Order: sequence, then C-alpha cells, then structure tokens
Amino acid sequence: MKDVTHTALFECIMSGEINGSLYDLHNDYECIKIQHDATQKTLELRFVNDDYKIIVEFYQVTITNFTINPSRTAESSTLDLFYRGRFERNNNLHEVTDLGEYYFYLAWLEHDAIELFAKQVTLKMSRLNS
Repeated sequence: MKDVTHTALFECIMSGEINGSLYDLHNDYECIKIQHDATQKTLELRFVNDDYKIIVEFYQVTITNFTINPSRTAESSTLDLFYRGRFERNNNLHEVTDLGEYYFYLAWLEHDAIELFAKQVTLKMSRLNS
C-alpha cells in the first residue's frame, strides 16, 4: 500500500512505486470502475492491466466537481491527470481545510474529471486474479 495523502503540491501521482513495483496509471492501466459510497464517504477507482490491479481509495470524501461524458471511447478509461492541488476559499488559495482535508484533481482523456476533498488517499496494488 502507498499513502499519497501528503504528496507534494502539483506532483504527479499517476506514476511511481508501490512496495517495490513500478506503476504508471496513464500508460499501463485503464480505469474500469469508479464507485462512490456516500454513507461511508469513500471513493474507489479501480485500474487494471494484463497482470495487476491498482485500487485508489479516497477516505472522508467530499466531491466538488464530477464531469463524465456519457459517450465512451477506448481512450475514456485513460487517466491523464492525478495530483494534489490548492483550492480557493474566501478569495485565498489553501492547501488543507480546517478539518484536515486535502484537494485532489483527476482527469481522464475525453474530458472526464473529478475534483474532491479527502482526508486520506491510498493506492493498493495486487495481482489481477487475487
């Protein structure tokens, strides 16, 4: 498991290392599932390739922007951006809320996007059939 909650501002989270294994969500994986649980305040994104799956989990989530294009193409499942950024409140830019929430930006090819606040974000990698 990799905790990316405190990743440096604007640093790309789409590629890196999880438990000694390299990953690249843009080039090597496709997003096959997006699931929000309003009761548990979680958001789960599931990415797969031929051998592995990566589950990105956001905890204590508040979604602020959700844009999904209903027409799907082969490229619609390709993640294009994933980073921690700033948000605007009272005409000022902030990195963290008073409740300890961080702001994350995700965008896919074909203009799908999600922006959200979360207290914790983790990535878990495992074999596809495990």
